[in-house]
Amino acid sequence: MERILKYIIWTGLIAIPFIPLIINGDYFFPFIVPKTLIFKVIVEIIFLSFLGLAVLKKEYRPKINLIFILFFLYLVAISFSSLLADSFYFSFWSNNERSEGILLLLHLFAYLFILSGFLRRLKDWLFLFEVSFFSSLLVGLIGLGQYLGYNWVVASSGGTRITATIGNAGYVAGYLIFNIFFGLFLIFFRKNKYLYLYYILGILLQIFIVFNTLTRGGMLALSFSLIIFLIYIIFFRLKSNKIIRNSGIIILLLIIISVSLIFINRETDLVKKTPVFIRITNISFKDATINNRLVTWEGAYLGFKEKPLFGYGYENFYQVFDKHFNPQIYRHAGSVVWFDRAHNIIFDRLITGGLVGLLLYLSMLFVPLIFLWRYFYKNKNNNEYFVPVVFTLIILSYFIQNLFIFEALVTYIPLFIALSFMSQFCPSYLNNFSESKKTYLISLTLGIVLFLPILFSFSIIPASANKGFIKALILSKQNKHQEAYSQFINVLDRETSGNQEYRQHFGEFVVGLTADSANIDQGWLNQTTMKAEQEFDKQIEEKPLNTRNYLMFMRFLNKTYQFNVERLNKSLELGKKAIELSPTRPQLYYEVAYTQIYLGKYYNSIGQIEKTENLFNQSVENMQKAIDLQDKVLESYINMIMVLFTVGQDEKVQSFLDRMDELGIDYYNVEALERMANSAIHSQNYEWTFKFYKKATEVAPENPEYWIDLALSYAYLGEKEKAIEIAKKVGELGGNYATQSQAFIKDVLDGKYD
Repeated sequence: MERILKYIIWTGLIAIPFIPLIINGDYFFPFIVPKTLIFKVIVEIIFLSFLGLAVLKKEYRPKINLIFILFFLYLVAISFSSLLADSFYFSFWSNNERSEGILLLLHLFAYLFILSGFLRRLKDWLFLFEVSFFSSLLVGLIGLGQYLGYNWVVASSGGTRITATIGNAGYVAGYLIFNIFFGLFLIFFRKNKYLYLYYILGILLQIFIVFNTLTRGGMLALSFSLIIFLIYIIFFRLKSNKIIRNSGIIILLLIIISVSLIFINRETDLVKKTPVFIRITNISFKDATINNRLVTWEGAYLGFKEKPLFGYGYENFYQVFDKHFNPQIYRHAGSVVWFDRAHNIIFDRLITGGLVGLLLYLSMLFVPLIFLWRYFYKNKNNNEYFVPVVFTLIILSYFIQNLFIFEALVTYIPLFIALSFMSQFCPSYLNNFSESKKTYLISLTLGIVLFLPILFSFSIIPASANKGFIKALILSKQNKHQEAYSQFINVLDRETSGNQEYRQHFGEFVVGLTADSANIDQGWLNQTTMKAEQEFDKQIEEKPLNTRNYLMFMRFLNKTYQFNVERLNKSLELGKKAIELSPTRPQLYYEVAYTQIYLGKYYNSIGQIEKTENLFNQSVENMQKAIDLQDKVLESYINMIMVLFTVGQDEKVQSFLDRMDELGIDYYNVEALERMANSAIHSQNYEWTFKFYKKATEVAPENPEYWIDLALSYAYLGEKEKAIEIAKKVGELGGNYATQSQAFIKDVLDGKYD
């Protein structure tokens, strides 16, 4: 039995470092969800096996060391703060995109428990570091393939940035940095020249990949740590070896000179055409990414001041971000405006666990280093300082990198391997309790009883719902409407934590049906919209402080109100609540204004003119509020102009065009011109239609459609000769254009457009 249990544990411990290689397109978030599911299942199995081993053999009963206690206290602190928060359910479960939450931390706690208790000999730790390094080497090779354009294994999900099998360039950098130092650690203990070559080549490959992830935090963390390591080697570790010392000094000087030359020649073609150099030199507060980080941290600080002691609870950063949303983040329609992390280890911990959570987490990282250094200092063997130096740089690299990003499972795994190794040098407590067979026997009994329920609730049911959701999306793309609907409902009825994400897509599916409903039974479609509305009600009930839920619900109601006009009144009520939660989001004012337009049109259709005018005026006011919040966004002005045409206030249009010209906002692009022109057409204001299409023909003279629309504008304005002149030019293109041109000219001459 002992041999079987040890075999199971070793199999699991070897398998876990290979988890970063896992991708499965059958899952929603294929780079994240499969990895987390497999990690949880493996940990649950080996944890149960380890408890059995601890019952059988006293020597496998782990000591309750300092890291174990600090992480346990951290878990208690964030669980307490989450119980006081908006929804402990989501603090515990997280969502598909992050797949973290308290649930993952509990599994990491069990992973720490197993590692620190099962691996007792240095050769066992070296073997685990070997496994992790080999796995990272495979990730690096796949990343190299992406860099060279060989995407036959997996294409990069980050464009020119290397994402390997991890799906996020920042996570790739963080993961590889750990393993670069694991490789350096192994070089110290292995005495084989062929292995030296393997480690050195593997380390160089991974350094190359880290820099080509183009992640500034990763490049900074790795550069800083490697320079410190090089200084240690030159002036301490191998200072008596003149060749290595002098070579190292030359390398340091070359690094300093190279970096200096890159910055001095930042305007040259060589630098501008090299992505790594661009990322290094293009560091400015005007950079959108950097600016977003700064204003996000500012909002996080304001949130921390509101709840300084225990914070808002795990997975609840969105509340702070919504409340203190800085409109500077919103620069254009495609801006990323929904952050669920502060992208900073300090502020993320302050928000989720307050000062208590932050101090406990930082203590777990840095206090063990004190005991690691103390252990080697007491041995009076300076050569052995290599170990504390390497692990100090591992923790510093992790900390520096996470000043600009946040953790994921792929970085947690090597972090907890490193922490577990350092725990061997930390003091232990409660030895009588930890060595008691009764403790492990009770734990094993509970584990056996709960294993299947935990396996099903933590992994099997969420995995089944996740894969079912992908099936629903595929069916919807195939236009199998009723089958897709049934599949969506089947997924939602399982009531997993992923429902917050699934409902949003379900709502978009239903909206798509209403937009193309000519061949769909209207009775069934009405029932479908009612079901979607009920699901959105649940969405709000589950997360009443999530602004995004309100906005998604409003958009759904605004696009399906033809089935029930009362949905517009409901949308306005949701808008009021959303603005209370996040008063500085321009998008909320857009959506409220749209609702008021739709409701105004309805009242106009039943003859209630006064209500119509009030709603139209309010819609203009809300669009103005959006502009006042951030007056450099093209989308806000386009929306305002479209509203002005709709409500019959087109005399104000020119003032907003002039304002854009003053601010240097470029609206002279075909998309913006088309949108404004279409609104002018709907309001039958052909003078403005003419102006917009005249400009469109100047921007894109090769597009015949704009010339056709310009000819139509001339015709409606009564300028028949100019309309006919343009139509003849379009007709010279031949084919259908010639036929349409002749028909148009005949209609103009017959007075159809008079």
